[in-house]
Amino acid sequence: MACAGWCGTHFPLGFPGALFSSCCLHWLTVTDSDGATNSTTATLIVNSAVDYPPVASAGSNQTITLPQNTITLNGNRSSDDHQIVLYEWSLGPGSESKEVALQGAGTPYLHVSAMQEGEYTFQLIVTDSSGQQSTAEVTVIVQPEDNRPPVAVAGPDKELVFPVNSATLDGSRSSDDHGIVLYRWEHVRGPSAVEMANGNAAVATVTGLQVGTHHFRLTVKDQQGLSSTSTLTVAVKEENNSPPRAQAGGRHVLVLPNNSITLDGSRSTDDQGIASYLWIRDGQSPAAGDVIGGSDHSVALQLTDLVEGVYTFHLRVTDPHGASDTDTATVEVRPDPSKGGLVELILQVGAGQLMEQQKDALVRRLATLLGTLDSDVRVQKIQPHSDVSTAVVFYVQSGPPFKVLQAAQVARSLHRRLSKEKADFLLFKVLRIDTAGCLLTCSGHGHCDPITKRCVCSALWMENPVQRYLWDAESNCEWSILYVAVLASALTVLMGGITWLCICCCKRRKRTKIRKKTKYTILDNMDEQERMELRPKYGLKHCSTEHNSSLMVSESEFDSDQDTIFSRERMEREDTQGSMNGPVGNGTSFSYCSEDR
Repeated sequence: MACAGWCGTHFPLGFPGALFSSCCLHWLTVTDSDGATNSTTATLIVNSAVDYPPVASAGSNQTITLPQNTITLNGNRSSDDHQIVLYEWSLGPGSESKEVALQGAGTPYLHVSAMQEGEYTFQLIVTDSSGQQSTAEVTVIVQPEDNRPPVAVAGPDKELVFPVNSATLDGSRSSDDHGIVLYRWEHVRGPSAVEMANGNAAVATVTGLQVGTHHFRLTVKDQQGLSSTSTLTVAVKEENNSPPRAQAGGRHVLVLPNNSITLDGSRSTDDQGIASYLWIRDGQSPAAGDVIGGSDHSVALQLTDLVEGVYTFHLRVTDPHGASDTDTATVEVRPDPSKGGLVELILQVGAGQLMEQQKDALVRRLATLLGTLDSDVRVQKIQPHSDVSTAVVFYVQSGPPFKVLQAAQVARSLHRRLSKEKADFLLFKVLRIDTAGCLLTCSGHGHCDPITKRCVCSALWMENPVQRYLWDAESNCEWSILYVAVLASALTVLMGGITWLCICCCKRRKRTKIRKKTKYTILDNMDEQERMELRPKYGLKHCSTEHNSSLMVSESEFDSDQDTIFSRERMEREDTQGSMNGPVGNGTSFSYCSEDR
């Protein structure tokens, strides 16, 4: 099979509506086995492609209302089976004489501005890649502006009490559909002339008002010159001042360690408003406690660092006319229920260097020393003690039912147990462990020094050293100096008497004579000379005379080694007495004397 030749019509490329056509003839010859043949022809006709013209679309007709005078027309809905290569916007028939501004005339989007009231026709021509064109039109109607007049609102009427003589006139609530361009305030009627500031603004200020009724008019205008007015009255009445009423807040109860409170006087009232507040501390109230930030001249009094006691504060409120009223507020600061259990632990570390994590570890170790749970050791506060030391105040509770342990007991227990531990068992060196407050009663005869934690005794009282150093180791003021002086004097006299008695007894014992064996001497055969020699050199103390068959002398040995002697005169006297009394025994008499020194 072979193509025998071309047939048909041929047009040059680029000719509008160009068509390409051709034909080709084919011959077919067949031969059988006997050599017989037969032929036939086939014609193939090739036609050129069909190019359809474009379809232009300028969009639907539109209507706008002044003052809107711009619009955008959209031709992007135009179509072609191949491609649109050109858009052309222009004013349509009957609109060529109107003046408008066109932007984007060679694009699918036409922006039209500066339009005026009337009807506009716009034409769009589109051309495809084959040069085929299509046209579409759109109509835009510009309607005249639909303007409504503005609405003036001068605000509600006002009422003032002289000497207040100024007021604010507020017309900002006035409105218009296109906007207000002019405000004007006027004083149309009143008992006297007034001064007005910003009279051409929405908000004006008027001063110099006198007692009576004043009328003011507000005029507003829009862009088209349409206007509206509104009036209000300002009534100025004679002064009729009522004194203010103070409300200080009544009674408050504060429990330490919470030592801050705010007293609120905002419930105080006055018919014209309160001009000033003044909080005054009563002279019988504790002086401790600070006022924060000069709040004693404000509506709320802020207090901190209060101590135990009852505080009284007087609130004085004053109105603009000088009238005032006073009310009283009381603050009862009750003692800390854990006060008797507060222990102060002084550590050798700066307050800023003690971290939260270290504080938790310190609590755990305190609980270990005291044999209690971590949760039973409650740290109340941590504060600087000096530049290089920190005071940790805590208490220990037991339970349930929960009960705060005595601070002195806890302090002694910590002293005892820390002495058996390492110096850094509590992370830092312990400088002191003591009760946070001085809890000693001082026997009712003194006061406790909060620094040294020792009793300072009153006059004529002194510490009992026996109880202080041998019993419970607590400082006290149990002994009266007067009683101690009397007792000391009595003991001195008693000891002096005992000493004198001992001395006297010792002396008497030395002087006591010791009796020795008695010796007897027969005096019958002694002559006068011998008797004279036997006269005693010392006085005779004890003498006795007896009549017997023989005369004998009793002699005793003395400390001076002197023997007993018989005096002649004594013997004669005794003989005389014996003769008078008669004989005794066998008529022989004797006498003996003993001498005591």
